Amino acid sequence: MDKTSYTEYKIRHRAINWVLKHYRFVKPNGKDYSPEVDYYGFYPSADATYTIRDLTGLNPLEINRLSIQYHAAYYVDSYGVYSNMYPVENADEGPVEKIYGGLSREDLLFLEYMLKADKLIMAEFIFLAPPTKLAERKRAEQLLGIEWQGWTGRFFHSLDKNHPDRFLPGWIPELYEAQYGEPWEFATAGVVFVHEDQTLVVLEEDFHLGSALPHIHTDANMRKKYGVVDKISYPGWFDITLPASETARALSWYEFDFTAEGEALMNRHQIPLRFPAVIFDESPGRMYYFAGDFGHNPVSRRFVRVKGSRFVELFLADLNDPTDKSGFFLAYYLPLVKNILEKYQADVVAF
Repeated sequence: MDKTSYTEYKIRHRAINWVLKHYRFVKPNGKDYSPEVDYYGFYPSADATYTIRDLTGLNPLEINRLSIQYHAAYYVDSYGVYSNMYPVENADEGPVEKIYGGLSREDLLFLEYMLKADKLIMAEFIFLAPPTKLAERKRAEQLLGIEWQGWTGRFFHSLDKNHPDRFLPGWIPELYEAQYGEPWEFATAGVVFVHEDQTLVVLEEDFHLGSALPHIHTDANMRKKYGVVDKISYPGWFDITLPASETARALSWYEFDFTAEGEALMNRHQIPLRFPAVIFDESPGRMYYFAGDFGHNPVSRRFVRVKGSRFVELFLADLNDPTDKSGFFLAYYLPLVKNILEKYQADVVAF
């Protein structure tokens, strides 16, 4: 389910489709999944109109039939589409109105049926955030055994609001100046945390952070099980979500290079210094929550059918370039999702 792909390229679910196609996960008729048509959510049109194809309006019996039909569900993005995004992108537009988005009661009922049937669930960053209403969020947290802490964040290659490449969204300096009553004068690389109550926390490289680029760390047991690397830089959006059940636990962790000043600032706002990048729970259901914008990746379609192409692409990727997310896809996302799918297939589908 992708409620936010408002362009024809479908960038938010290209990554999962790459994995499915490369490793020969196909539809019941033997055909490949298509990123253009094989999803639930928002469908843009060339004439600036759109259609919606999702679970809204289905009754419990119809939703239960879908949960029997499908082996797995991947909630790629539930944020939705807004007037400053579609039909024309305009970051400076205001006020912004929601066109479509957020989890519905039907979405959650489907999720409940899938978990009860021991089907595979994967959900991603912003799954629990607005515009999903509080009641639906709490139900989703209860079903998955996780709890969003209200914080999202991101590394920025430059905090300079006048940088010609415009790394920084305009709303961040505006929010900072309104909150702190002082001008935005940051110019180095850094990490920005923003809470759902609009509290903004800015960490600068060389003051709060030694190196501003966050990393995802995975211990030896999980590396062996899922085939991911020990440590990989992560330049995208993330959220702070914690396990909230007896059986949910972290698979990988976000780690930062804090200075004493950075730790003090984080502690002042009660933000954990280390938090999960992936949470999983294999009892009673099969759930994986990616606490980052993992699937939003302009992954190349090159070599998608070539055996061993992961290693060809990995050789071409720059793992140290903070603007290049292909290294993260190839060294972390691809083996993680591949192993999740193959493990489920071996345990359940083949059985």
